[in-house]
Amino acid sequence: MVFTLRGTRFFEDDFPIYLNREVEAFHLREHVHDFVELCLVEEGQGHHYIDKKSYPVQKGDVFLLPVGTVHVFRPVSAKSSHPLVVCNCIFKLEALQELLDSFQPGSPLYDMLTRTSAGEGGCWYQFRDKHNRLHQLFNEAYIEYYNRGSNYRVLIRSLVLQIFITLDRLARETATSSYIEPSTLKADRMQEALQILQDRYQEHLTLEMMAEKSFMSVRQFQNMFKQATGKTFNRYVQHVRILKSCELLVHTDWSVAQIAEEVGYSDMKFFHALFRKITGESPLRYRQIYKKQEKCESAYDANKFVM
Repeated sequence: MVFTLRGTRFFEDDFPIYLNREVEAFHLREHVHDFVELCLVEEGQGHHYIDKKSYPVQKGDVFLLPVGTVHVFRPVSAKSSHPLVVCNCIFKLEALQELLDSFQPGSPLYDMLTRTSAGEGGCWYQFRDKHNRLHQLFNEAYIEYYNRGSNYRVLIRSLVLQIFITLDRLARETATSSYIEPSTLKADRMQEALQILQDRYQEHLTLEMMAEKSFMSVRQFQNMFKQATGKTFNRYVQHVRILKSCELLVHTDWSVAQIAEEVGYSDMKFFHALFRKITGESPLRYRQIYKKQEKCESAYDANKFVM
């Protein structure tokens, strides 16, 4: 079940921009939102799950996500010594329209903002800031937002404009490879293989079987798979299964043994060890944390309508 984040929880009535910084964790939920989001990976490594596909990320990666994009960040490890820190700048569509006025029609960023503003499905973009030019701008905007100094809103708008000018330059410097759309990320055969793993994760699908289905040698499939997902075949299957078990822990009353069997594990000792390794929690503790979080969110939504 995908959780919906609504801008009413973040935006002030008369200011269409919000900034925050998150240390990503495994208990954070896959979500969709009714605002545009610009994300900068400030520290660490991990994966960005977008529309059920996994993309490896590291410091300097930037994502422009339109309304309706289903996504969540996951750190590479549950250990606090390897944090994945992401700075988020979110906008109401009206703020995006204001930014459009600052760019010439036909420029790379103008076209991206136009498509993002229109909410075209599947049209998200990734940038790579190799020289760390965006970090300082994001950090200044974040500090201004939370310190609320004099004329902070004017300064934030200026910093956000500078961020987008930098993105436009990144797009120009590296041509079409500076931003990517899901349809151009992987060969069709690899996309089909990933979809099979998402749909039939509980089955005993081996590397050899998937290579054969994709009409590739095992070595060729391994290399393309690692490039597409950032994980080995076995690690990817394990993550898909554990993510599914997380959903079942929260949204069903099944026992841990039932859930382990449902996602393809009969060895309970192995399942418990793998679950803790990936999420940092035991299955029962994960269920307790999430159930408590859901109650808090439900209480918040209910209280919004109390006069």
